[in-house]
Amino acid sequence: MNNEIEPILVGEIDDIEVGTVEDFEHEDNNFAIYRLDTGFFSTQGNCNCEDRAPLSEAEIDGEELECVGCSNTYSIVSGDCISQPELDGLRIYDITEEDGNIYLNL
Repeated sequence: MNNEIEPILVGEIDDIEVGTVEDFEHEDNNFAIYRLDTGFFSTQGNCNCEDRAPLSEAEIDGEELECVGCSNTYSIVSGDCISQPELDGLRIYDITEEDGNIYLNL
């Protein structure tokens, strides 16, 4: 029995511009896919705040994002909450690139 989960095709590398974030849904789960100068990253699709604001609407500055709902700042790379370190961070997911495509590894 194979316990490995196949990577999920997100799209082509050129589909996402550097410095932006895109919303991606898979099996009723929402993810945010980021393309930074340092590569591709993924977090949960909504902030942990009361508004559950979509992170695809977040302001991106370098490797950080600011939630439009709560204004908290998070690291896109680690998921840590920078503005209030005592808060739970964002879940992060592995992204790989292969043959011009981006894959989400759950």
